[in-house]
Amino acid sequence: MESAGATNVFPLPDRENHPMPTVHEALQPDRGKSVLRDALQSIWENSNEGMRLTDGTGVIVAVNPAFCSLVDMKEEQLIGKHFTVIYPAGDTAEQIRGSYDVKFRSGNIKTRYEKTYTLWSGKVLDVEVVSSFVDSDDGQRYMLAQFRDMTAQRLMQRALVESEMKYRRLFANSVQPMFESTIDGKLVNANRALLRLLGYETMMDLKDLDIERDIYVNPEDRRLMIQALKLRGYITNAEIQLRRRNGKTITVTEHARAVMDSQGAVIGFEGILEDVTARKATEHKIQQYLSALEESKNALAELNAQKDKLLSILSHDLRSPFSSILGFCEVLQNESDQLTDQERREFLGYIEESAKDQLELVNKLLDWSRLETGRIKMDEREVDLKHIVEKSVMVLMGLAKQKGIALASTVPAGLVVRGDAQLLQQVFTNLVGNALKFTPRDGSITLSFEGEQDHHWVVAVRDTGIGIPQADLPKLFKVEEKYTRKGLGGEKGTGLGLPVVYEIMQKHNGDISVESSPDRGTSFLLRFPNARPASGLSVLIVDDEPGARVLHARYVRKCLPGATILQASDGAEAFELARRHCPALILSDYDMPDVDGFELLSKIRGDETTRGIPVVIITGHDSHASHEALLLSGAVDIIQKPVTPDRMAEVLRILAPPVQS
Repeated sequence: MESAGATNVFPLPDRENHPMPTVHEALQPDRGKSVLRDALQSIWENSNEGMRLTDGTGVIVAVNPAFCSLVDMKEEQLIGKHFTVIYPAGDTAEQIRGSYDVKFRSGNIKTRYEKTYTLWSGKVLDVEVVSSFVDSDDGQRYMLAQFRDMTAQRLMQRALVESEMKYRRLFANSVQPMFESTIDGKLVNANRALLRLLGYETMMDLKDLDIERDIYVNPEDRRLMIQALKLRGYITNAEIQLRRRNGKTITVTEHARAVMDSQGAVIGFEGILEDVTARKATEHKIQQYLSALEESKNALAELNAQKDKLLSILSHDLRSPFSSILGFCEVLQNESDQLTDQERREFLGYIEESAKDQLELVNKLLDWSRLETGRIKMDEREVDLKHIVEKSVMVLMGLAKQKGIALASTVPAGLVVRGDAQLLQQVFTNLVGNALKFTPRDGSITLSFEGEQDHHWVVAVRDTGIGIPQADLPKLFKVEEKYTRKGLGGEKGTGLGLPVVYEIMQKHNGDISVESSPDRGTSFLLRFPNARPASGLSVLIVDDEPGARVLHARYVRKCLPGATILQASDGAEAFELARRHCPALILSDYDMPDVDGFELLSKIRGDETTRGIPVVIITGHDSHASHEALLLSGAVDIIQKPVTPDRMAEVLRILAPPVQS
């Protein structure tokens, strides 16, 4: 049927003198070949393909039942009519007629092609056409055209194409990031949402990336997911961390399935991601708030208990002197004319003494309160203990001479510590003042250097006084105990001097202890961090809040008992200390005035002498610090506030394990 060669199978009569032959007659080139005739007749009548025979002018000579059904016309409506009868009248039909004439005369026909036709009824057909020339016995040429109805197939194909386009549009425009990947870690497809999520412009930017190495923050996560996908065929709500193009880390949940070939072998994966970074950050903040609230609750409960105990003790001391003051004032007012001058002076002396005692008590209480609550702004700098001690001795030397007590210092120069000179002088003044109260005439008070222990200078304040009972020693530094007793000259104490000394030492990352026994004198031992350690591990703590430095120093000292603690209140000061001492580790707050933690990190990394020092940044949840930016700038770790002992221990264990062994 596809051949264009001539075959003598149609002995067609002259249409002018004889009636049109039947199909049966037209298909009998040899009436003796009945088997062939019957076969051809059967094919013609029973074929599912429409068949049409036309002459050189385009007139239909024969049609089979399938063609009639295809064009919705009867045989008698077609035979003897031009084949364009099946089309609507108009230019289209004329164009088809002209094209037919040209093809027929030239003998050049396209044997197989597909075309869409609109019929006279408006019906649209998609057909595959096979055309060939057929010659009759008398030499007449006809064109046989076979029409295979492709409409349903084309509708199905168009539906498939449309469905695929819908899928592609859905994939491309989905607000959920979607991907297709290979087993070996290559992205073969990614929608716009995924490109935005990862910070890329086009799929070309992603095609050369290795998912496991370049996108996963923890490559082991992908290996574990591949195992799960191969085992179960799918995963849901898998939480992973991915790395964006700019280095920022994001947290996503992944829903994916394994793609398999016809043999059931896994050939790739496809899935959907959900960015939960903001949600995780919110959850983290909520957890921080809850932890902070719990800590605040416990701290407030402890403070309330301490306050109640302290107030119960102070209430007596604050009220009692006023009874004496008011009593003498009443006598002076009501009985003034009956009193002698000596009695008036005596009563005024009592009033003055009581008022001074009250003033001293209030001042000490305020000192302790400001230290305890961190309201004293410490002016920290490197100072030499020799100069601090000499000033305290000079202030009290007159009183010592008056009492007949030898007061001397042998503290050498070069004991450099970091702290507030005024507060440190208050420590020695309080201790020496107390010693003068309880040391008898001809006794002695000495301030001496006891050596260095664990990178700390040890300075002693010793007296030959009456000593302190062993049972009272634990009470000395506790403000709620308010331990006090009268001096040898009847001097009264507030009971707050030593708690203030203790708080000052704590603020300076130091310590104070006492050794005493009745009639054998008392020794106070002060331990100050050496600001210039000659060797060994040192840790630099940087924070503009003194309380935070004290707290972090406690955590460090607990993990690294032998470490020297250096302190700085801002980034500029920290940088100078880092250049001078090259500490083993820098723990720096992020939010600080002037030079903040990020600027300090940049300065540390940019200086040849400090470049290798590990820096850990401590940042609050409300700061503008970007964890990823800090890590990219050279921070070895980030600690989120509030800092816990466990988190600090984790950092120190990772950075300096040999020191803790």
